[in-house]
Amino acid sequence: MTAVPAPESVRVVRAPDTAVGLTYEHLAYMVLLALSAFVHVWMLGERALHHDETLHGTYSWFIYVGRGYIHDPLLHGPLLYHLGALTFALFGDNDLTARLSGAVFGTLLTVMPFLIRREIGRVAAFAASVYLLISPVFLYVGRFFRHDSYSVFFELLVVVAVVRFAADRRPLWLFVGAAAFALMYVNQETSYLYLLMIGTPLLMLMLWRVYRPGVAVIGALGVALALLVFILPGEAVVDAGHVAQRDPATGAMQVAESGPIFGWQPLETEDNAYALRVRNRADTANGTLLASLGSYLADLGLFFRHPAILIGIGLGLAATALLIWQVWLRRDADGQSRWQRALANGDPVIGAYHSTRRFLLPALGIAFVIYALFFTAFLTNLIGIISGTTGSLLYWLAQHNVERGGQPSYYYLLLLVIYEPLVLLWALAGAAFIGVAHGQHWQSRRTGSDAATAPSDALPAYAATGLLPLLLLWWSITALGIYSWAGEKMPWLVVHVALPMVLLGAWAFQHVWHWWQRHTPPDDDPRMRWWAAIIFTGVLIGILAIGHVRFNALLTSGDVANGRWLLTLLLMLALTGVLVVASSLLRGWRWSVAMLALSLTLVLSFYTVRNSYRLNFLRGDVPTEMMIYTQTSPDVMRVVRRLEDVSRRHTTPKDLSMPIIYDNETVWQWYLRDFTAAQRTGTQLPTLNPEVQAVLLLRENLSPENQQALESAGFVIQRYPLRWWFPEGAVYGLYGDWRTAPPETVSLLARVLRDPLADATLKDTWRFLVYRHFDAPLGSTDFVIAVRPGIADLIGPGVGSSP
Repeated sequence: MTAVPAPESVRVVRAPDTAVGLTYEHLAYMVLLALSAFVHVWMLGERALHHDETLHGTYSWFIYVGRGYIHDPLLHGPLLYHLGALTFALFGDNDLTARLSGAVFGTLLTVMPFLIRREIGRVAAFAASVYLLISPVFLYVGRFFRHDSYSVFFELLVVVAVVRFAADRRPLWLFVGAAAFALMYVNQETSYLYLLMIGTPLLMLMLWRVYRPGVAVIGALGVALALLVFILPGEAVVDAGHVAQRDPATGAMQVAESGPIFGWQPLETEDNAYALRVRNRADTANGTLLASLGSYLADLGLFFRHPAILIGIGLGLAATALLIWQVWLRRDADGQSRWQRALANGDPVIGAYHSTRRFLLPALGIAFVIYALFFTAFLTNLIGIISGTTGSLLYWLAQHNVERGGQPSYYYLLLLVIYEPLVLLWALAGAAFIGVAHGQHWQSRRTGSDAATAPSDALPAYAATGLLPLLLLWWSITALGIYSWAGEKMPWLVVHVALPMVLLGAWAFQHVWHWWQRHTPPDDDPRMRWWAAIIFTGVLIGILAIGHVRFNALLTSGDVANGRWLLTLLLMLALTGVLVVASSLLRGWRWSVAMLALSLTLVLSFYTVRNSYRLNFLRGDVPTEMMIYTQTSPDVMRVVRRLEDVSRRHTTPKDLSMPIIYDNETVWQWYLRDFTAAQRTGTQLPTLNPEVQAVLLLRENLSPENQQALESAGFVIQRYPLRWWFPEGAVYGLYGDWRTAPPETVSLLARVLRDPLADATLKDTWRFLVYRHFDAPLGSTDFVIAVRPGIADLIGPGVGSSP
């Protein structure tokens, strides 16, 4: 029998470190690191830069060539751009090097669990690293020039720092954590959500130990702030871009609906134009630094003077003062504060918090230096010290209402089901382990029985009471909940949801692994143990492979009406049951159940690897994958490369001096940056000089006037796809009367929810999950290129000469 310790008395458990020098474990992680570097860099420049990537590449290039930078939260934080500029300085500027810094962080993320292998468990850490290597979404985002690759690295590094500091109290980890959070903060606004998710349990844990009513105070404050910001203010009259209509005389927003209870006006962030105005401010915007600062503070005052915000600030200050008084200042009859009593009683958690006191100011200093340097663009825009926080927070608060993309609340859960079912299942198992273990503990306390009576064979309850698994469970639940609630949802953000689930699932996997080892017959030869596992897994894979072939033959051919797919499924279940029963008779049912879980994990890993290969290497620039929200078409790169060849042939070979005109489409800023005679125009073409050899326009910018000007000058016009996107509405949209509309008019997900066993639904679901086939065209927007007749053949045909 194993005693189950009380959750509140358990510190982060750390296994003794007995390894000296280079071990097989170290070599295994080195192999993972090498494999991760390979898969992150291989074919990295083959796919055209996504629309956002071209913006990130362009602004990084501006820093690289000395054109300066000012923080703009519309494009997130400055860290990415400075790292991009550094990469360009070291390796040159192209599509591959644009993505290289993100690939480096994605590579390092793979082996980050190594740093907490003693706290989370060695098997769990290695399992997490293996999964991060093969994960479709982590690899896709890690090969992307977006902020998320850097952010998730720092998210995990902060958790590592917290866990390691709790384990050994070394100040190094406090400094690492402060620097990691600061770098996360100057990289992406998801840091606000991360601080809420990770900071809340750390604060609650401290208050639970020293002043339990403080937990209720923090909870009430959180509810009050949510009501004050999201519920009680009114709603403005806005247009399609969520720009508020205002009174021309007073500038006040027109109110669509006054706030409940108090009848308050809308917050200024109801107006997207206001959010765009306060997102940043140049030091010279109003002539001088002081004038610009005064103007910016006046604009901020429009938001902060709202009654809801003033009350929220007041409540926050009052709650802070109350907690400081109750925890540190109020004395008992012996002249001790609650904090001093907890320290005197040897509380290990309070001791860990108390040990930060000497190093807290240096850690905050490190964080502030990072913050100030990056948000001021290394002291070239001093207002960035303020706008780095206010501009970021207010702009993205406004985007919650804008809801760009319009994805539903179930968006991330659906992505996890499609791409990361293995993580989702193991995370659910981890949640169940923790829930059952704590349920057993509290039940034993309620009945007054000794916790030692808890059956040790039931599940790994001895470790479920540790603080780290609870933190991972909290992080997983809150990440899924908060990101699903947030107004803007994009596929690359799913890594923030999946990261804690990977760690929680790896922790659960570790305990099933140990369970399998513990229930191996004691007199079993080690070689026999592994042969038994190999035979069990091989037979199960054979059963599932035969079933897969049979399912594939039936469902892809549409031969499902006679129910033979159900017979195939029942046969697979029966054969699996026979395998489990037979192995139970030979080796025990616990061994068989654990072996079944481990073998199914291996099978699902094959599915994961296939998804990862298809998403990242096979169809990475064709949006038949839900993770590919939108993607620049391969024709963009092909056309630009041929323009480069033409320029070298017809001008000087050493540079690109052929005159080109392009419109306001942002992708051209990146791909035409090396053309020294390229001219950017708006939607209306300027006078076409005889030297101009090519004109690039969005299809919608080819107005009758522009087309006539091009044709009159003798240009040959061809049309190409500029970017295309995944048909979300046809695959997972739930719109209007989807419950009652004819099946052929609703999405695949709607059909699955309405009648999952319908013949056509089974067939189409299988085709999508296995082959990513769906009966809907890709969405697209096109561009046209107009070239002189003499070079038209060198550019190549498009999708038609008729624009």
